[in-house]
Amino acid sequence: MRLILILLSSLSFAQTYKVINEEKNDVSYRSLAFESANTFVVSGSKNTIGKTTDGGKTFQWINPTVVQNRDFRDIEVLSKDHYLAMSIDAPAYLLLTKDGGKTWNKVYENKQKGVFLDALYVDHKSKKIYALGDPIESGKPFVLTSSLANPTQWEVAKTLMNQGLRLKNPKEAFFASSGSNLYADDKQVIIVSGGVASNVYRYTPKGGQLYGLDKSASATAGINGMAYDAVNNVGYMVGGDYTKPNDSNYNLYKFKINTNNQLQFIDSWKYPEGYKSGVTILSKDRVVVCGYSGVDYSSDGGHNWKNLTKDSYNTCIASPDKKSVILVGNKGKIGKVTF
Repeated sequence: MRLILILLSSLSFAQTYKVINEEKNDVSYRSLAFESANTFVVSGSKNTIGKTTDGGKTFQWINPTVVQNRDFRDIEVLSKDHYLAMSIDAPAYLLLTKDGGKTWNKVYENKQKGVFLDALYVDHKSKKIYALGDPIESGKPFVLTSSLANPTQWEVAKTLMNQGLRLKNPKEAFFASSGSNLYADDKQVIIVSGGVASNVYRYTPKGGQLYGLDKSASATAGINGMAYDAVNNVGYMVGGDYTKPNDSNYNLYKFKINTNNQLQFIDSWKYPEGYKSGVTILSKDRVVVCGYSGVDYSSDGGHNWKNLTKDSYNTCIASPDKKSVILVGNKGKIGKVTF
């Protein structure tokens, strides 16, 4: 009986990977967001935004007409049929739809030289919305804030959690590879940087915190993405050097928030393969990472890793029911891992 129970347990965590869409093979996807277990939106280059209501079997292309030739590196679901999309560089835009993508409106426009937006984050508990961009003013991250109550109004943040904004190295910036180098809840805002230096900036009502991360000497290396599960108090930061997709150096950091309200980094036994740009958490011990080098899965808290596919993806997000992970990447590839 013991052997049967072990077999059933292992089968219950089997993973099935498949490509579910490649029709936009000239598009690079960087972001996706779920409205429900079967409804999600994807965004990418060439003004492309798509929506599925059947778990990815079919897509409706809801590309905005209010702007042209934009690269939408991040998209968020605010509520049913209510989406916020981010295009990255000058002119940078935030676009809002309230009718599932039938019509889009500009809610933010920035034509400043050097503007480059990297990530969006919506905290439904505090009802706040954040957008992170590369520094325009030397030594400071560029941060925009808004709210779910009125996402048409945006302000340039001077502080986060009443803490001043700064960068340790004026040449560090942020990677817009997966729209996930920003996390926020009602107790904290966390930003991870890369490039010349890779640092973690944590803003809390009780003070700001800075953590330096090891990286290779290349300016194309550092942390690219992050996920934190507040319920289970576990987080992961992923990266590496995107010009060296098979290099696994400094590609993962696991952390938690300790009793002193500090980030505590946790050692891993092994590391996923190669450069990673995205990460999503399924449960306390189950996590998926993705990047140019493929998709890897851990069922023991990131200590050991199983490669699910060598296919390249930029971003991975778990469905609300945690039964699947959707992956988006270059050449119009949209994939799915079912658990």
